[in-house]
Amino acid sequence: MSKILSSPLTKQLVSTAVNLSPILPAAPQFRTVEPLAFIVREVCTLEECAALIAISEANNYEPALLNVGGGRQELRTDVRNNSRYIRDDPVLAESLWQRIRQFVPETWNGHTAVGLNERFRFLRYDPGEEFKAHLDGNYVRPDGTETSFLTLQLYLNEGFVGGQTTFVANYTDARVPVVPETGMVLIFEHHLWHEGSKLIEGRKYVIRTDIMYRE
Repeated sequence: MSKILSSPLTKQLVSTAVNLSPILPAAPQFRTVEPLAFIVREVCTLEECAALIAISEANNYEPALLNVGGGRQELRTDVRNNSRYIRDDPVLAESLWQRIRQFVPETWNGHTAVGLNERFRFLRYDPGEEFKAHLDGNYVRPDGTETSFLTLQLYLNEGFVGGQTTFVANYTDARVPVVPETGMVLIFEHHLWHEGSKLIEGRKYVIRTDIMYRE
């Protein structure tokens, strides 16, 4: 699996900001710096995404658990009811990092970007499955040397109905959907409220990991 992204891309990648203004406070005095959220299309090829899907399906998907704090996880199908396969792959993490690092803020909260979390969470959604609005938590290395501030999602397929990654406001009904495209990466701050919107038709595959920073 680690060799899937070993070949360099031949095309120039471009990042595009996600317009989050609909979910931000209307009054300027309640806004600080606009939160970070952007996409990069065609980070991975169709063939690479298909290979990642195939390898994940050759392993065991299990019901996705919910982090409930204190390092504990619980099965909460009222919040999320999709399937998940977890794989640690430092080589794949480095290969993907080399493709997207030019777009990642070099510093964040006094920390310096060092790479991706090698823990890849393959997420699979079938019709009726979703992950309701939530915040992503920071991942901290056991030795405390690194922490994450940004989420990375890599979409492995498209052609399904529903299943957007949707940013939401916790005080209005405003929504900002991001429609998955095969090989596209979405990067955003952990503290942004978002959901994996309900899948209506088809099957959705996405990888989620974190961007790690060191003080």
